Amino acid sequence: MDFEHVLTTKITIKGVFQDFQLYSGKFYLWLSTNELVIYDWNKWMKHLAFVDRTIYFEPQPTEQLTIDLHELDPFKEKTVSFPEPVYDSAIFDHALYYSDASGFYRFSLISKEAKKEHICSIPFFQINLSTNGRMALSAREKGLFEYLVSSHYLFVEPTVQLTPRLFQLSNRYTARTEWRKHDLIQYGKEIQSGSFLLRMTEKKGLLHFLKEEPIHSTSGGESLVIQELPLPLSLSKPSMDSGILFAFERDTITLKKDPLYRSKNLRLLTKFESDIKKEFDSLDDLIINQTTSLLTVSLYDVALLTLATSTIKKWRIYSRTRNYRNQLHVLAKNNLCVYLFTEVKR
Repeated sequence: MDFEHVLTTKITIKGVFQDFQLYSGKFYLWLSTNELVIYDWNKWMKHLAFVDRTIYFEPQPTEQLTIDLHELDPFKEKTVSFPEPVYDSAIFDHALYYSDASGFYRFSLISKEAKKEHICSIPFFQINLSTNGRMALSAREKGLFEYLVSSHYLFVEPTVQLTPRLFQLSNRYTARTEWRKHDLIQYGKEIQSGSFLLRMTEKKGLLHFLKEEPIHSTSGGESLVIQELPLPLSLSKPSMDSGILFAFERDTITLKKDPLYRSKNLRLLTKFESDIKKEFDSLDDLIINQTTSLLTVSLYDVALLTLATSTIKKWRIYSRTRNYRNQLHVLAKNNLCVYLFTEVKR
């Protein structure tokens, strides 16, 4: 796929938020008031298809839209109140899993009389759901845990078991994790010296812990130049003399795009996921990689998007979904940016 056929849409929602999720046609947004607001995502996307905004064509097609939170009111469905700020969340099988200072909880999203179920009193600062349906929980100084969110898995070897489905995998400091199929990368306080690879096997749902080994950071050689579309990323002359900041064409070019911003071919993968893909898989994958200073989205090893890690509180992709795997959501101090990467016809 050519770069000129990849449209980058950036939607900036202004406000202070705690967390966010996109699942099964619903957009979940935690406000600073400890309220979870649920919006109809598809209805919102259909509305955006009729919003007029400039599309920039240099160096690739891009469009931007900034909105205030109250502009989402027509798409609001429900509000759920929480007693404390949430640290992180995940949605699996129409159930919301979240953690705050008082512990780890489960909340059904389909039951009309759902109550918040307290699973344990350990606060988790990252809840990482794998494409295979496994859930890793990072508790910083209290270590690394796994909650068997799916009934398809079971540990068969002696492991520290706290509840019928909660197990402690390590007592080392765990800042965050990253799944690599059934293996788990554990990041400590210092990425250079505190990262480990936990090797595990799975056969017919039975999980075996094999070994753990230290790994070294691969973030060397990163650039400190921060550029974000639609700023020109090439040295080519702009199509029109429209100033230094933006280069765009006011001509007869039109883009045919999906009104729901879905993509048949483009999907975001982490760098580790891309490294273990087979050669015959699609070459149109967008690779997201985070280092100590940069978060980049690349196509064919060329950056489509580059952000400073220091400005990011949290980011999320949706690799377990079919319709949203072309999206990157980035939470900053005063806004939430939704990046949608879709193929277009020019």
